Amino acid sequence: MIDSVSERGVIFVNEVFSGIQGEGALVGERQVFLRLSGCNIRCVYCDQPEALVKAPGIARLECRAGTRRWDEVRSPIPIERVVGVVDRLWRDLPHHSVSLTGGEPLMQAGRMERMLELMTVAGQRISLETNGTLASQLKKVLRWIDYVSMDLKLTSVDAAGVSLDLHRQFIEACEGPRLSIKVVIGAGTDVNELARALELVESLRSDVEVFLQPVTPFGSVTQAPDPGLVLSLHEAALRVHPRTRVVPQCHKLIQQL
Repeated sequence: MIDSVSERGVIFVNEVFSGIQGEGALVGERQVFLRLSGCNIRCVYCDQPEALVKAPGIARLECRAGTRRWDEVRSPIPIERVVGVVDRLWRDLPHHSVSLTGGEPLMQAGRMERMLELMTVAGQRISLETNGTLASQLKKVLRWIDYVSMDLKLTSVDAAGVSLDLHRQFIEACEGPRLSIKVVIGAGTDVNELARALELVESLRSDVEVFLQPVTPFGSVTQAPDPGLVLSLHEAALRVHPRTRVVPQCHKLIQQL
């Protein structure tokens, strides 16, 4: 269930920590990661199952940037406390931005408004990681967002059955922030589905960078796409949308969170 604008005083949090961005346009940048709880879809390769449900529970908050020493607290957490934790980590060392991730952060767009206002007043740039399905919720927080990393879901890979029209609505609504798009590819990727998805991107935003991300085996997904398939999928993508790169989950390669 998506939050209304009520109950803005608290927010459901899974974890807050300082880490290295491993995906997409900001790969390699140091960020404060604020992982919110709750997601509106279920991808078979999801590697954060503990963040899928928006419900009371335990959140972990890193004590000092990069130490992986945690305080455990009850969630939901007062927004002022979350802002304070993010600010403390932000000041421990230079960070590029705050990565608002999940789960699906826009599930709590109503609760995020006050939080993002406080963060931007403190001088923090905001990067939103999203599954790209909640355009109406995006509009509520767009004014505070600097970067958007949007997933474009392929049913042949994630089995979530996301409508391409939902992605169209989201891209059309995403005016202002720097937008990039991530497409997870797997051993069973339907090349025609991939081409249709990138035709949509090309028709709406030919300037946007697309990142094909080979799936990292997790849970029920036991196989990554082989090198030949990655080359073939990249070729098909380039023929439709030339601004397409292949970037794996680099944080997994360097054993980061």
